[in-house]
Amino acid sequence: MTTRRLTVSGLALVTALSFGVAGCNDNGTGTAAPSGAAGTAATSAAADPRQELAAAATKLGSDTVKVKMSMAGGLNGSGAMDPAAKKAQMAMNVSAGAQSIKMDIVMLDKDLYLKITGMPNMSNKWMHVDASKVKAGSSLDVMPGGDPAGASKMINSVVDVQRDGEHRFKGTLDLTKAQSANAAALSALGDKAKAVPFTATVDGQGRLTDLTVQMSTLQPGVGDLKTSYSDFGAPVSVNKPPAGQTTEAPSELLNLFNA
Repeated sequence: MTTRRLTVSGLALVTALSFGVAGCNDNGTGTAAPSGAAGTAATSAAADPRQELAAAATKLGSDTVKVKMSMAGGLNGSGAMDPAAKKAQMAMNVSAGAQSIKMDIVMLDKDLYLKITGMPNMSNKWMHVDASKVKAGSSLDVMPGGDPAGASKMINSVVDVQRDGEHRFKGTLDLTKAQSANAAALSALGDKAKAVPFTATVDGQGRLTDLTVQMSTLQPGVGDLKTSYSDFGAPVSVNKPPAGQTTEAPSELLNLFNA
């Protein structure tokens, strides 16, 4: 039970990273919405809720934003991103029973700093990674070029979506289609991962503000993965870890995340 719960928690972390901290793209313009630019989506939104949701996610790449996420008994985290300045920071905890892992991520342009606590034989320092060596679709790919806020990842994963009242949507996701999906975790979960319910909310300006993925359908009791976006336009401060507390990440770690 604990192993399966950790598998779901790990997949939740991947999902959160895919839809949460991927808001910093290479140019910060937020112009790369799938199946048409955000401006075009405004005209088609009334006829296509998928495009409206895509446009709402894309808008997260056009301003600073704070992010919070939680999953009862499995994951919680918070952070902030500034797409124009190409910087982001996140702090997350993943747990399953007595096992708990804390992950801190700092992104400054092409430099990624990662600190993991609670994993055996792991350095207690910040580990530096050259972002150019991070595989596209990796959990560490927090600045995917041309995909602000992971919009295309979301749309690629959507099986169906429909409006659920004003500014609200509901549908299902196929997590096997997410670019950064964890193959081992998905294999353990089987076909359940192909039809995971979700709900989403946008604000009056068409920005995604809440996304809830019902991870409980994968394993009863783990809770829903809830992500919220707020404080649009507020200043974001991201600091580089002190040199004395930094070391280069071992290739084995990068290989693990790039798998």
